[in-house]
Amino acid sequence: MPARSVQFRRFFQVLRTEGAGPRRETAAVALGVFIGCLPLYGLHLAICWIVGFLFGLNRLKMYFAANVSNPFVAPWLVFTEVQVGAWVRRGSFHPVTREYIASTGLSVFGIDALVGSMFVGTALACLAALGTYGLVHGSDEDRPFLELVRRASDRYVGTSVTAWEFARGKLRMDPIYRATLSPDVLPSGGTLLDVGCGQGLALALLAEARIALDGGTWPAEWPPPPRFDRMTGIELRRKVAKMARAALDTDATVVEADARDLPLEPAHAVLLFDVLQLLTVDEQDALLAELAARLDRGGVLLVREADASGGWRFAAVRLGNRLKQIVSGRWRQPFHPRTDSEWRACFARHGFQIDARPMGKTPFANIMFRLSVAPDASASPRQPLPAA
Repeated sequence: MPARSVQFRRFFQVLRTEGAGPRRETAAVALGVFIGCLPLYGLHLAICWIVGFLFGLNRLKMYFAANVSNPFVAPWLVFTEVQVGAWVRRGSFHPVTREYIASTGLSVFGIDALVGSMFVGTALACLAALGTYGLVHGSDEDRPFLELVRRASDRYVGTSVTAWEFARGKLRMDPIYRATLSPDVLPSGGTLLDVGCGQGLALALLAEARIALDGGTWPAEWPPPPRFDRMTGIELRRKVAKMARAALDTDATVVEADARDLPLEPAHAVLLFDVLQLLTVDEQDALLAELAARLDRGGVLLVREADASGGWRFAAVRLGNRLKQIVSGRWRQPFHPRTDSEWRACFARHGFQIDARPMGKTPFANIMFRLSVAPDASASPRQPLPAA
């Protein structure tokens, strides 16, 4: 990988993450909006860069906020600032007539705009601060998790900026990853198998949780996270598998293969996130039968799938899958979701005990199933069952 490319990614990472924390991020956005209101067009970037550097704030976010004076908003913003400045200086507004505008010097309008920008900018900055703080403010209890997310996503900086940004957003916003850190969801020990691991986000988060526990930085009030003797990810896409392998290094083994054709190793825990719905119904049953045969007694198969009876929330899932197909160029990717009751019936036919758990507040009709093998289930490998 070219050294310049790596240096650029590291530089972007610094710009993207500097000045972290609710107060600093709020200050960066508020100051950015205030700077953007100043009628000093062409200097906003330089001002944001200097102010952010002096006060240790996020310069990238500050400049984005300064773009409040974009071409669509700037004319109305300047007009408001000129009128506010006139009222502050002389107690009256400018008449909006051609004769008045032609007879008034530009310096009058310029000074009024500068004075008015102080008041308009302050008002808009306060509104931006309130909105931003409401979005980024989190409880102290959540900060250890966000730190885990930061460390896990930083593993992808050397791969690509897009992969790093995706990891940051996905690990923070998708509740399935937080759930994997709970020992009530995943039992420790043995081998963890992540089928369709993608970039390896779940494996990276679990690896960082283990590092935090061993390093003494795991919160004392939290139960210890699941830890495994071995972690393996299976990913069909070559480029994505390579990305996962680079990020996980020796913390997990990533196999580039199709799980439908690969003899699976015995596992104590298996992750199966958004995979079954991308297979045909017969392939779903075949894979579940194989996993049921390979899962240790007392082990867990953690599944996250779409509920086809989820109304508009399922429509959001379908739209997301369609957009993903467009971006990835995989136009012929199948999509065979089932309803909640159909998934339960399918899992029960394969001998699983079913524990459905809520996925938190998301706009998607997804369900998390925690599946375990019934104690009286046969230990012999099973044949795929007929499709429903």
